[in-house]
Amino acid sequence: MLSSLPMVRRAFRVVFSLVLTIALLAVFFWNVDFAEVGRAFTQARTGLLLAAVAVALFSYWLRVVRWQQILRPAGRVRHSSALLATVVGYAGITLLPARMGDLVRPVLLSKRDKIPTSAALASILTERVIDLWTIVLFFFVFLVAPPPMPYLSAEGVGTLDLLRLSGWIIGAGLAVGTAALFGLFRYQERFIALVSSPIGRIKSSWQAPFVNFLNHFLDGLRILQRPRDLLMVMLTSLAIWIVIVLQLILTLQAFGLDLPLRSTFLLIMMTVIGLLVPTPGGAGGFHAMVQIGLTTFFGVDHNLATGIAIAYHAVCFYPIALVGLVCIPVFGLSLSPHRITEPSP
Repeated sequence: MLSSLPMVRRAFRVVFSLVLTIALLAVFFWNVDFAEVGRAFTQARTGLLLAAVAVALFSYWLRVVRWQQILRPAGRVRHSSALLATVVGYAGITLLPARMGDLVRPVLLSKRDKIPTSAALASILTERVIDLWTIVLFFFVFLVAPPPMPYLSAEGVGTLDLLRLSGWIIGAGLAVGTAALFGLFRYQERFIALVSSPIGRIKSSWQAPFVNFLNHFLDGLRILQRPRDLLMVMLTSLAIWIVIVLQLILTLQAFGLDLPLRSTFLLIMMTVIGLLVPTPGGAGGFHAMVQIGLTTFFGVDHNLATGIAIAYHAVCFYPIALVGLVCIPVFGLSLSPHRITEPSP
């Protein structure tokens, strides 16, 4: 009976994610004229969309480079291994619920290059913290020097105020969280002793492996202690998000929309909020945020905004998912929500 509980929980998560996806997409397509959306696609410039796809794939390669930089304190990581783990992991993010690909990536890397799994997991946390700092920086640029928004309604002003408040809250949370991460290194021994002591009281034989796990986990965060390497990681992160801005601009221009550069900073922030929804590839939430951003703040036609949201989601997720799916059989991998295996050497 108890052994079936994990399976029931997994099934519940999958069903919940699918129901949520359907509900969000239903809201996204509400009051949409599909003939007009189709017309927007037929008029879109294919060359610019293909350029956006190429730029998107380049951004994933930059993520591979950054991941290797972050993992330097934990051990040597081959570029091929980091590349393989990244494309398969992002295929998982696109196809599996609750961003499970973020677990696929470090586990697969640890299997291929013998990096401690806990360190690889911590490196994903480091990535997310640095990504958020970069996104918040872009959003603050938008807040300090907002572009012209002549179509902004009273409702849009209220939404913008809510986003502004959210940006400050996220920034404050990041500052506190980053300070806490630095504090972990200064008081590492005390922290590990405090956390592992209750485990030892439950069963003494569990304490040593748990301490080892925590030490390796902190190795995955140790790039924060190396100023020169951290600077390189931050510069690579800045390059990643500049490339992401470029792929959004190319997508907008493919549909004949030429918005100021600072407009994309707001739209990028909104897509990140949409990706917090635990659906495969942020489906529904991502679409809705792009649609709301374009119509509410920049007066874009509802049907055109719907077409752009569909295209931009496809640009961001489908090419890398396709590459990842190709790599799974080519490299003899097996990917499922619950298991990642690799052929024996």
